[in-house]
Amino acid sequence: MTSRERVRAVLEHRVPDRIPNGLGGCETAGMHIITYDKLQKLFDCEHTPPRLDTFMVNAVFEEPVIKAMQGDIILLDSPRMCAAPLRENVDTYWKDQVLWGKHFSVTSDFIFVENEDGSTVWKNAGNKVCPKGSFYFDSKTPTDLTAELIIPDPDKYNPNPVLPEKRLRSIEEQAKRLYEETELSICLGETIHDLQVCPGGMINAMMLMIEEPDIMNAFLEKSVEVALKQLKQLDEAVGKYVDILSIAHDFGDNRGVTIGDSLWREIYKPHYKALFEGWRKITDMKINLHSCGSVSSIIGDLIECGVHVLNPVQTSAANMSAASLKERFGDRIVFYGGAYDAQLLPSTVTYEDVYKAVYDNIKTLGKDGGYIFAGVHNLPADMPEHHVKAMMDAYFDACKY
Repeated sequence: MTSRERVRAVLEHRVPDRIPNGLGGCETAGMHIITYDKLQKLFDCEHTPPRLDTFMVNAVFEEPVIKAMQGDIILLDSPRMCAAPLRENVDTYWKDQVLWGKHFSVTSDFIFVENEDGSTVWKNAGNKVCPKGSFYFDSKTPTDLTAELIIPDPDKYNPNPVLPEKRLRSIEEQAKRLYEETELSICLGETIHDLQVCPGGMINAMMLMIEEPDIMNAFLEKSVEVALKQLKQLDEAVGKYVDILSIAHDFGDNRGVTIGDSLWREIYKPHYKALFEGWRKITDMKINLHSCGSVSSIIGDLIECGVHVLNPVQTSAANMSAASLKERFGDRIVFYGGAYDAQLLPSTVTYEDVYKAVYDNIKTLGKDGGYIFAGVHNLPADMPEHHVKAMMDAYFDACKY
């Protein structure tokens, strides 16, 4: 099978010749740019300064690396995360930048300023700060838990239903090239409007759900309408090339669904059902929903709404073991991720323990198909080289049926 055939088999719930390797294939199945450097070294790829994609400081996986690691999915573009196209005119849109004492590549308009205390400020990303000794940029915006409820006006919420023409044509050109010149399965990152609307901020939105649900529903109804209009444009441009389209909404924390199952079903489920039923009528691109944390209690609902693929499969969260997920839902949804969970495998863990954990998760989640290999979310900067090797060795040994 080609990579494209292999991924499509899994998406159609057929058993492929081997488990597809989706590492780096979406914005939340990759790794920190420092760890990506380790991956390049592991596969003896010609070193190129990793490109920084998204506020999560993860790397753009380049075609030579994907080939070397026997990858099957390529991330086409990431319009909502990255200002520059990922696969077009790289020299035009990207520039050299030194971070953490190493050379990386960032989009041309990014501005980083190093402070006297050793911290670094990402000026045009909301002045996010990376403290000295850290590898991530943190927001300094405080959360006021005592604020009174703000009642926003849904009539003033008017997101643009038209995708930017220049970026849309760029995505189309990139997709056509990748489709014609490679045999990789193509995944498009978060592009359309989504349902992560938080009127008045996250805390205020949570209060609205309880005290003014009609207001929250009005915002979500508009979001669904806009998303489907944008999806039609996207399908016309790249629907014939792209296998998977990503959308995100973090419902869970380590304990369970953050707002509770019943409130989630009352507020969100009707709108996701409308969105995904409309999605399936418009396009053949499969729905890759990213949702962190323990979401096992609503996976059945997500399947009912129409989700095809669930990422990142956080096995460290409550009731999210690979075995239980596969037993309950494995014949109805594709799991994407779940192999290496940094919360369960800190840097002190040995090669042997990492190998066993990853091998077992792949074998469990991949039984009879329905699984795409990747880590749990983007793998961290402090992931040791022997962990990277153990993870990849385990994949190569476990991926055959």
